[in-house]
Amino acid sequence: MEQTFDTILTSLLESYENNPAQDIDALIEEKSKEWGLTEEQATLLKETNGYIDGFTENAASLEEAKADGKSRKRWMLEKIDSMTEGRSEEEKAQIVSAISETNEKIIEETTAKE
Repeated sequence: MEQTFDTILTSLLESYENNPAQDIDALIEEKSKEWGLTEEQATLLKETNGYIDGFTENAASLEEAKADGKSRKRWMLEKIDSMTEGRSEEEKAQIVSAISETNEKIIEETTAKE
């Protein structure tokens, strides 16, 4: 039976939830061999895990900021300041512009689907 990425990721996350003390990279390697995944597929699993970790870290950071009385906007501006530290004003403007354009596209796509 051929597995989809969703079923593979779900299975991997369930395995990790059953034993959160284990090394996630080692688990990915083990499961990749068990499922006969290609190197590219294993890399995609590792990248996806990194995105999940990043999302979790940012969600926790936002909750902490809210607990400190900061707004979502202020938290976001502080994150952008941190990301652009040491960059020229031109680079900062390009980064902020790219973020703004991406947000606009997401809003447009979301409203179009609704």
